[in-house]
Amino acid sequence: RHFNQLTIHCKFPPECTCTPPPLTQHRVFPCDADSSVLDPSQTNPFAAQSFVPNPLPSKIPKLRGEVTHISWGGYNLQMMLGWPVADYEETQSFIVHLAHEHLNINKSWKRQNQLYLQFVYSEAIKCYPILDRYHDNWVVGNMLRMFLKNSCTCNS
Repeated sequence: RHFNQLTIHCKFPPECTCTPPPLTQHRVFPCDADSSVLDPSQTNPFAAQSFVPNPLPSKIPKLRGEVTHISWGGYNLQMMLGWPVADYEETQSFIVHLAHEHLNINKSWKRQNQLYLQFVYSEAIKCYPILDRYHDNWVVGNMLRMFLKNSCTCNS
């Protein structure tokens, strides 16, 4: 038996080069132009299909797990915050200073007077406004828990 070749030779026309849609991050908008009066030929034809991201949450939620209990699904606070080392240490030392002034360092965090804890939270946020970005003051609470746990066990 004899079989004909199974290959076919086809010629395809060259592909058209398409210009991509204009991107707003590459366009310079005049400062005095009103966006409602822009020329329709210059507007993005894909504007109705463009993706609008959800706004960021107002406060950063607490991380899952317990601080310093890394082997049990916890986290290292300094690493997770991503702050520069100097900023983290300065903030932590100020919170320790507030704890020495306003809290009983011989008691654990759970046994502290809630009014004094609230005062420490508010003073920390006054001095370091970035702490206000975290929901329910969890960064200050974690720093206080670590300090009070260590000071409570050292003094007993």
